Amino acid sequence: MSNWKNVNNWHWTEKNCINWAKDYFKQKLVQVACSYRDYDVKTTNVTDVTGDVDLNQRKGKVITIFDVAIKVTWEGTAPDGTEAAGTITIPEVAHDTTPDEYVFDIVVDSETAAKREIKDVVRKHLTPLLRTRLASFQDDLIDAHRKDVYIDPSQLGQPGNARSAAAPPTVPTSTTAAAASTATKPVVSSSLSPKVNNTVTIDETIEFVTSAAELYQTLLDPGRVAAWTRAAPQINPTEGAKFYLFGGNVTGVIEQLVPNQKIVQKWRLATWPADYYSQVTMTLDQGDQSVRLHLVQTGVPLGEQDQTKTNWHQYYWQSIKATFGFLIVETFTNHATFAAASRPSSDPARRARRSDAPRNSLSWLTPVAVVTAASAAIVYFVFYHA
Repeated sequence: MSNWKNVNNWHWTEKNCINWAKDYFKQKLVQVACSYRDYDVKTTNVTDVTGDVDLNQRKGKVITIFDVAIKVTWEGTAPDGTEAAGTITIPEVAHDTTPDEYVFDIVVDSETAAKREIKDVVRKHLTPLLRTRLASFQDDLIDAHRKDVYIDPSQLGQPGNARSAAAPPTVPTSTTAAAASTATKPVVSSSLSPKVNNTVTIDETIEFVTSAAELYQTLLDPGRVAAWTRAAPQINPTEGAKFYLFGGNVTGVIEQLVPNQKIVQKWRLATWPADYYSQVTMTLDQGDQSVRLHLVQTGVPLGEQDQTKTNWHQYYWQSIKATFGFLIVETFTNHATFAAASRPSSDPARRARRSDAPRNSLSWLTPVAVVTAASAAIVYFVFYHA
């Protein structure tokens, strides 16, 4: 199917695959069995799958972002006829961890010494089989849903009602030549400045388990930004400085900085009308063990608010969490405002999807968090010392 709005797969697209993942795990992780010295154990059911599973495409690259917890039931029999049953909980199956890092928490019902021996067989011989099954999840996710976020170039077409017809591929023009020469550079808008009459305001609060100073640096420091955007950014934490992120898909100007307290930016997506910017204000409120980031974005073109929200959550907050281990405690959607010809009126807001269940402790400091933080530090060092 042709998609004239996403020519060359340049823009962000996303598909929520959590329901598919639930069915997938039930097929892959049920009736997995093994025998060891006349001990027989097997999984019987997948009782719970929680978290996020998304497939994304940006600039022609298919990206998986997932973080789920899985609970599986098991049963087993010892050589003397003793029977046991229990659960296996896998607290984190994530895109930024390898199968070798997966943790299996095994519980046996009404544990006794005899049942404990069956539990040991589950731990030593059954969980490696589950680990192998989980190792193929990422590739299977891409195979199943790639066609929904990535369009084969041969299927890309031109719209019948496009505002301006593209030149035939066999007749190069100065416009197409310029586009080809800047395909890997930040998008530079034309001199046109179309007026956008109908806009929406996004108003959300995101709570991170970190300090305001750390989060402020994470949003502005070039090395840190390079780590969580996974690309070389152009950003300078100075008022009046322009910034280019995600290969030019996000651009803008830093208008005001109050260290560790406030960031104000002119902000736009490359898909918006040329030279049109929204205004983003991020206010940091330091608490006892966490910081609340209050985001207010005014002037979002009507019809672009859902994609813009998704981009904030997926490519800013979730990526920062995965890179630096800053747990997102909770996300609040405060309200949205619809503005027609600059005259505001109320409009119900869609509640933002929560990325994690609320947790109020510091139990997020797991070995995986330490590893991701170490990886971010390596990226930070390479960016500055390369």
